[in-house]
Amino acid sequence: MAKKMNLKHILLIAGAVLLGAVQVDAQGQNLSIFTANPDARTAAMGNASAAAEGLYLYNNPSAFLTTDKKLTSDVAASLYAKETGIDGTFGLYTATVGYRLAARHAAFAGFRYAGGLKLKGFDLLGNPTKDYLPYDWTIDLGYAYQMGKGFAAYAIGSVIFSHLSKNATGGAFTLGASYQNRAVSIADKPAHLVLDAKVGTIGPRLDYGNGSKASMPTHVAVGGALSVDVADRHQVGTALSTRYFFQPSDSKVFMLGGGLEYTYNKSVALRAGYEYGDHQLSHFTMGAGIQCHGFRLNAGYLLKTTDQGSNYCTIGLGYDF
Repeated sequence: MAKKMNLKHILLIAGAVLLGAVQVDAQGQNLSIFTANPDARTAAMGNASAAAEGLYLYNNPSAFLTTDKKLTSDVAASLYAKETGIDGTFGLYTATVGYRLAARHAAFAGFRYAGGLKLKGFDLLGNPTKDYLPYDWTIDLGYAYQMGKGFAAYAIGSVIFSHLSKNATGGAFTLGASYQNRAVSIADKPAHLVLDAKVGTIGPRLDYGNGSKASMPTHVAVGGALSVDVADRHQVGTALSTRYFFQPSDSKVFMLGGGLEYTYNKSVALRAGYEYGDHQLSHFTMGAGIQCHGFRLNAGYLLKTTDQGSNYCTIGLGYDF
């Protein structure tokens, strides 16, 4: 009985820290490796994932098919502010690659690792036991297909290994569709429109044994992005995205984010935005990026709006050719 209660305690604390919320009773979400956005560009724009230009597998895989590139690759690291009373610093580390198989087909592979915390264990009497080092990792595979007239569909499958005081393995999948149009004109200026919708992280609960289970953070996400070439060397963009987590059923979460981007000479970008989240998960977002000869370097910082949130920064490096 002591082990069972201890594992549930660890599960809830880990889930709260990974999502940047310390009010577990209000939040209740676990497996945040599936919900944290590893992409610095979209993170800086209010976590509006429809504005993806890199890390396509974890945002919008079909967006890669509208580029003239054959291969895309990215690595990213997200570091969260240290939480009071918990040892260690949580980090999310991501690597992904995508390859265009033909004009209408692209395949993707990726890996994510989340960990870095040390949680103290206690028995039912409050006596300290051993420390716990929770971590998760996933292997992710994706496929995107361009149907024509700007419409595309994609699917992502994930295998997850999760370690708390015991191990659990499982799987989840995501299905999505998008629309893109590069022939849009705004005030006689060329523009690029992206619309995206998905149902993400569909799968059975992870079973850690002793009756302790964690539900997948299944959610619906809808968003859009619009960029306009206002002058020869000046481009402005905006993005808006919403996510609704309806699993676990007793811990539903609604999030809405949006942002702006200014790009000079297709090489230097400044970004800012805001993301609203239930249960005090809101953030101001900001960041910058550089592109040169196929390389891109992006950085984003998310600033909590309440004492019960969590600040974190994200850095990503990518290359396309």
